[in-house]
Amino acid sequence: MKTISKTILFFVMCITGLLLPGCKGYLNPNPESLYTTKTFYTSQSDFKLAISAVYAKQQDLYDGQSGMLHFLIARSDDSNAVNTNTYSDGADTFTDTSIGLCTTNVWQSMYVIIARCNSILIRIDKVQFDDATAKDYIKGEAFAMRAWAYDNLGKFFGGAPLIVDAEYTAAEIYSIKRSTQDETFAQAISDYKAAITTLPAKWGSTDAGRITKYAADAALGRLYMFMNQPANAKPYLEEVINSGIYSLAANFEDCFTDAFDNNVAKDRVWEVQYIGGLSGEGQTFSEMCMPEGYSGSEGYALRGSSAALQVSTDMVSAYETGDYRQTIATSNQIKGTGAAGYTWCTKFSRHSYQPQSATDWANNLPIIRYSDVLLMSAEAINATEGPSAKAVAYVNAVRSRAKLPDLTSIQSASAATLLTAIKKERRSEFMFEGLRWFDLVRWGDFVPVMTNFLNESDEGNGRYSINVQAFRSLFAIPQGEIDRYVNPSVMWQNPGY
Repeated sequence: MKTISKTILFFVMCITGLLLPGCKGYLNPNPESLYTTKTFYTSQSDFKLAISAVYAKQQDLYDGQSGMLHFLIARSDDSNAVNTNTYSDGADTFTDTSIGLCTTNVWQSMYVIIARCNSILIRIDKVQFDDATAKDYIKGEAFAMRAWAYDNLGKFFGGAPLIVDAEYTAAEIYSIKRSTQDETFAQAISDYKAAITTLPAKWGSTDAGRITKYAADAALGRLYMFMNQPANAKPYLEEVINSGIYSLAANFEDCFTDAFDNNVAKDRVWEVQYIGGLSGEGQTFSEMCMPEGYSGSEGYALRGSSAALQVSTDMVSAYETGDYRQTIATSNQIKGTGAAGYTWCTKFSRHSYQPQSATDWANNLPIIRYSDVLLMSAEAINATEGPSAKAVAYVNAVRSRAKLPDLTSIQSASAATLLTAIKKERRSEFMFEGLRWFDLVRWGDFVPVMTNFLNESDEGNGRYSINVQAFRSLFAIPQGEIDRYVNPSVMWQNPGY
């Protein structure tokens, strides 16, 4: 996977029209693009290029100042929001509106992914492949990536138009009514299940980094947990655990260092791919973890970023004494303009390849790690069976790598007590990985947690805590999309915005 060049893909897609859907707003294909796309899909190699284009869009979406990962971190109590400019369209202070660049990027990018997957799925069975197994795998990848797109659209926006296995003109698209969140999730579930039945358990070295059956299992388990359906989540999470392919990396830092990308350390279930070497496929998020004017000798960045997110004091205090993860993930000794006196995230800045520019980081960025699977499984077991020995063992395995003592009395305690312990463990384990916000939403905790956090951060002034209202569990539909539809009975705004 890491050998595929986005530069080559861009050239190929410009010729074939594959870049056109979604480039001018939400899925805006035209007859010319449909014609050239149809003529492109004639061979196995064409479909391999096409699925690579889907991954390329995921790379672009996840990274950067307006990227999905940066935005979700800003929305949580992991990062300091008050009196800083995090370039997150107000997500950090709950002042985000329908005209934000970040949410527009999420909406439009997800639909580009959907459009590219649809282009594959409606044509692939009509083309003769040299390798029938390769055809199944590409279909599985397209199902999985479309599932991921609808999964995120449902979580971000609560429901979206379902464009499935077809390509439409602009007029046809704008007549498709927005679906509910449940309907959007149902499409994601259907696609994940289709992917699970066709994807390989693992890929060979030349295709390392592509999504596997077990990554789709884990993603579906995570979606079921978000939907508060732990009984449905359990079997999919246990599939990953019982696969024998994954285990906790020996060292916490191995989960983020580029030398261990693509599951070399057995901890990477699904990660977004990046390549250094001034290839145009590096990421900039690692650079953005350091403040602008960074001048440290530790090599955490080249120059830092004005959009760098500080680690909140609340996050720092959440770590238990002796937690090894804190020493790997954070530092308050960073040097540079405006760095002193604050704590910064260092977990993504450990590298074997030396970046040659701020956008040349080779570290993959995690979507799902094995420790996430263990903790979700423990939570699902606890919700359905109570604090069993297996659930506690999963939590203790994660704590052991963090060099923390086992939870010895928790098994005889209540399910609520174990859930509290799991919540605490998840926060320390996944700091700055973009999971905290959706965890708070699915637990129903975000209003009290973020209200208290913003009050403390703002020294009780209440400037931003008053904005933390229940309707903000969803983000606003981008105003540009509302305007394109013109019909509020087909595309309407989420209440409160």
